[in-house]
Amino acid sequence: MATLACKYMIFMIFAALMGCAYSFRGSLPPGLETVEVSQFRSSVTEYGLETELTSIVTETMVTDGRLAVVTANPDTRVSGRVTAFTRSAEEYTGGEQVQRYRLDLRVEINMEDLRNEGYLIRNETVAEWILYDPASESLAQARERLVREVAGEIVQKCLSGW
Repeated sequence: MATLACKYMIFMIFAALMGCAYSFRGSLPPGLETVEVSQFRSSVTEYGLETELTSIVTETMVTDGRLAVVTANPDTRVSGRVTAFTRSAEEYTGGEQVQRYRLDLRVEINMEDLRNEGYLIRNETVAEWILYDPASESLAQARERLVREVAGEIVQKCLSGW
């Protein structure tokens, strides 16, 4: 009886260890090897935001390395549309000068499975916000920091968020 309990214990430890195996592929469906990042579109007036976002999403995909970024015959395609970009005063000094601003960015994303002609992600919103102090960071610097955060979220959702 003791050997049966010992065998059961060994089996349970082995099963637990197998469940902890890590895969660099995340939760991507099998067979997906390549991705095309389409030029993002924009519904906001902030000039160049969609181009900057496309560039940083592409750069982040390349750095991640789970999918090869290609322009011809991709297995999947990531696309998106900037739906909101706002800057609002968050905190004032005693003299009613803005001390900190809040930047908000919202992007609607899609990830198409071109092999199976379906969507892995469809019309999903990624939204992030940051605070910045105009005395220590310019609007352009804060905007780039926010775009990098959103790009990271987009890549995370595309590669392992579903």
